[in-house]
Amino acid sequence: MSDKIENLIPAGDGWRALFGHGSAAARSRIVGWAVVSGAEGQQVVGMVVDPNDPNRIVAAPSATDPEAGAFTRYGFAAAK
Repeated sequence: MSDKIENLIPAGDGWRALFGHGSAAARSRIVGWAVVSGAEGQQVVGMVVDPNDPNRIVAAPSATDPEAGAFTRYGFAAAK
């Protein structure tokens, strides 16, 4: 990610980044929300453990799951 992180806060339980579609879909827990500045201005993105390198935390939209493919959207499921 070439964007600059301006601010970072922890994410609440239940937030997920979803990758792929259908039976090949995968999900990763959002560990934090970041305000990033880049060529398109400022935006808020979810930060996840990189599905390809568990030693890195990356912006979900720039991550790719090795089996499910590209990031598709964010999701939330409340704890039961």
